[in-house]
Amino acid sequence: MPMDLKVSVSKELNRLKREIARKTSEFASLKGELKRHLRVFKFLGAGPRGRGRKRTMVNWNAVLEGLPRSFSIDDLAKRAGAKTKSRLYLRQVLVRWRKQGKTKRTGRARYQKA
Repeated sequence: MPMDLKVSVSKELNRLKREIARKTSEFASLKGELKRHLRVFKFLGAGPRGRGRKRTMVNWNAVLEGLPRSFSIDDLAKRAGAKTKSRLYLRQVLVRWRKQGKTKRTGRARYQKA
C-alpha cells in the first residue's frame, strides 16, 4: 500500500510540473502579445495615462496676441503652442475665441481679432 501511495503522489507531482511549465509558457506568450499591443497603442498616440511625454498647457491668449490682425487657421497652426494640436482642436479654439468676443469670422477659414 505505501508503494502505491508513493507512485500516485509521484505521478501527481509530475502532472503538476507539466501543468506549471505549460502555464508558464502561456504566460510568456501573453506577455509578449501585451508588449506588441502596447507598442501599437503607443504608436497610435494613445498610450496609457501617466506615461509618455509630459503635456504642457498652451496659453491661448498669448497665441492670439502673436497672431496678425487678420489670420487664417493655417496661421494659427504655425504658432508654437498650436503646432502639436489637431485641426479639429484648433477649430474648437477658434469657436471659443469667437464666443468670448476675442475674434470674429470674416470668411471661410478667415478670422480677425476683435
